[in-house]
Amino acid sequence: MFMRYFWLSFIAAASLFLVNIIGFIDTMTNSAMGCGTGYPLCNGSIFPNPSDYHSVIEYTHRIVVGLASILLFIVSAVAWFRYKTRRIKILVLFAVLGILGESTLGALTVMISLSPLLLAAHLGIALISFSALVNISYVIYHEEMQIKHIGKMPSSFTAFSWFIFLFLYAATYFGGYVAKTKSGGYFQGFPIPTEQLSAVGNAFWVDVIHRLFALVLIILLFVLIRLAKKYREVRPDLYRLSIICFLLIILQGLSGGLLIYTHLSLGAVLLHVSLLSLLVGTLSIISFQSS
Repeated sequence: MFMRYFWLSFIAAASLFLVNIIGFIDTMTNSAMGCGTGYPLCNGSIFPNPSDYHSVIEYTHRIVVGLASILLFIVSAVAWFRYKTRRIKILVLFAVLGILGESTLGALTVMISLSPLLLAAHLGIALISFSALVNISYVIYHEEMQIKHIGKMPSSFTAFSWFIFLFLYAATYFGGYVAKTKSGGYFQGFPIPTEQLSAVGNAFWVDVIHRLFALVLIILLFVLIRLAKKYREVRPDLYRLSIICFLLIILQGLSGGLLIYTHLSLGAVLLHVSLLSLLVGTLSIISFQSS
């Protein structure tokens, strides 16, 4: 019975992870309008034109979003009625509201013209549902395996972990803005941009701020490891997760360099987004489970 509930929630989280990946394939291949301005039909038809890869990619994106939404609602219903804890109910609310917000914004994207600032929120909203489902899986695992922790983390650690999570979320939103405006494509130097302000204009500051976000996150997550190490006897799981977060942010930074040197290749973009999604999900566990 445990395996059934846990794997159901895990598959639901994995499907949302896939939604984010296909969403960026959609954006990078300029396929967001592949099905026209109609929604949910694709250019007025139930099925896309197989000879038009833009239509196929956009249609696949919509199908995966639909399937992921169904799985999310099933997992949310099971978690809500089976576990009935305040923590689970909060996570379910975030998961449901996140997928509704993402679907609404996705529909608006193809129906009306949205600004890059609003389009950038799409990834951030998607990660809300993903993080909530990751945490639901984590809670289900501990509940069913009856894993108990011998103590609680201090409020200072909880506050610091939430600060990092919110900072990461802001960095994610800004990164989404960089992707939508394609500002990163102006630069070649790494880790320091070699282009001059006069040559690229405001894109220079957009790129510099993006890189500063990454640098600050590396520092913050290193400090988090040091703090978590003090309480590893109480919560060894959070200490291990803090190490994973630090490794992910290092890989995330290196993938940023790969983006630059491959001129924003699709593979590098997908690696960048994948690492970001894993980082957000892992850090969300630390923040929520230390509360």
